[in-house]
Amino acid sequence: MKKKNFRIVFAAAALLGFVLANLTFAQTQSQQPPEYKEVVAASRIQDLAAKIKELERIKAAYPTTQYLSTIDSWILAAKIDLSDSLEAILGLQKEFLTKGKGPDLVQAPYMAADQIVSHPKLKTFDKAKVLAAVLGYKEAVLKAVASPEALQGIPLEQRNSFKTFFSSGIDVLVAQAQLNTGDAAKALASLESYRTAGGTVDGQYSYTKAEALVLQGKTKEAYEAYLLAATENYAKSAEKAKELYVKLNGKADGFDAALEAKLKALPYHPEEFKPEPGWKGKAVLAEIFTGSECPPCVGADLAFDGLIESVPADYLAILEYHLPIPRPDPIMNPATKKRQDYYGVNSTPTIIIDGDKKLVGGGSRGMAEGKYKEYRAGIEARLAAVPAVALKAKASRAGDAVKVEASFDKVVPGAEYYVVLIQREEKYKGSNGIVFHKMVVRDLAVLDPAAPKAVTFDLAASEQATDAYLTDFEKTSTRFQNFKFPERHAKIDRSKLGVVFFAQDKETKKVLNAVVAGVK
Repeated sequence: MKKKNFRIVFAAAALLGFVLANLTFAQTQSQQPPEYKEVVAASRIQDLAAKIKELERIKAAYPTTQYLSTIDSWILAAKIDLSDSLEAILGLQKEFLTKGKGPDLVQAPYMAADQIVSHPKLKTFDKAKVLAAVLGYKEAVLKAVASPEALQGIPLEQRNSFKTFFSSGIDVLVAQAQLNTGDAAKALASLESYRTAGGTVDGQYSYTKAEALVLQGKTKEAYEAYLLAATENYAKSAEKAKELYVKLNGKADGFDAALEAKLKALPYHPEEFKPEPGWKGKAVLAEIFTGSECPPCVGADLAFDGLIESVPADYLAILEYHLPIPRPDPIMNPATKKRQDYYGVNSTPTIIIDGDKKLVGGGSRGMAEGKYKEYRAGIEARLAAVPAVALKAKASRAGDAVKVEASFDKVVPGAEYYVVLIQREEKYKGSNGIVFHKMVVRDLAVLDPAAPKAVTFDLAASEQATDAYLTDFEKTSTRFQNFKFPERHAKIDRSKLGVVFFAQDKETKKVLNAVVAGVK
């Protein structure tokens, strides 16, 4: 089984097809080139020889396709996986490496090292030659990362993180090659270098560390590292963590609970929130558009979980919308679609702060802390403002009816007043490994400021509307023909409800203020 390298997904998504899925989502069917469906279908072929043949056919039929570099990288990856020797792999990589320009000067040798250490026939290769090849690729990465040419096209503000990402990340691949030789001490030293250089604790790092600790006989430490890797579904980490759990405890009872607790826990410690004196009542609205099938959404989702945990609701209102990007999501509903269209969101994760600050891009679980700090800085910078309107809300439930009474001190010209029904937590494990989804939007309404200031949500009707929306998606989606949701999440948990009331300028989309209320 080939390991799931989420760092590779994030850094070189074109090779794995994730960019293809996201970029084309933004295109209408009329904008998609004629070969699009053929490329997508070819990417899903499991038989590698058949996959290569089909991709070569597409190249010949569409020599100027915009997906040419992606197709070439898929062909190369398939040929490498089919190779029986390290020499054959190095030969294939040599030609590809000579074509690199710009950021590819860094990414190509990094990917080449990963292709070797994650190869299905790695154990049959000469171990010393494998290590030598990976060390050679490390040298190429470090040389390229110091070259101005490799940074061409990368925004200035992202160059330092780009360099750190690859110059440190290659040490994890070196550690895997060292482990392949049986040298656990050197592998752990390489992993320590990775962390010292700013590398994040992601699934690949944790799994590699666990493997080294096992070789050293450190069972408890290895178990903890495997368990952490299991939160990202990395390789066989959950299976190996369970084996060590049984070894430590004599039985498997309790392992599932331990894994669930690890999944629910944040991979970092959020900073304590200290409100500035003289706060004038401004609450920030932070909205996240995410997807349970989106690997780079993990870092953003967990960053928002940290915001929920550390910033009181008096100062911060959070709304989470699920979208079918890059794959269908059973938590999506008509309300999430409305807000997607309102902002014109076409990729996940997308974060919008107070309606007028848009942040895109995510990362792995190990990158959550960095994202948390980024989002929190953007939020705290707005809290000192004088709010354009003062808002109040209270909500109560009787059966399936949730009544929200909202009030404001003035009607702001050009503003709309939104009432959003949220569910504080929904449990569902998609392919990206996130299990607990927070502040999930279930329904929304626009309040008429001239009418009585009350909104009633019919929970049964909201559930029916969501179920119908999911059914319609199955029937009408052109991107996912004949798709059926294996499970649906239209049901609303009555015990975990809340509401968010906010005012937003129609023209600028700037959020004027927000308030959060529980449902009694």
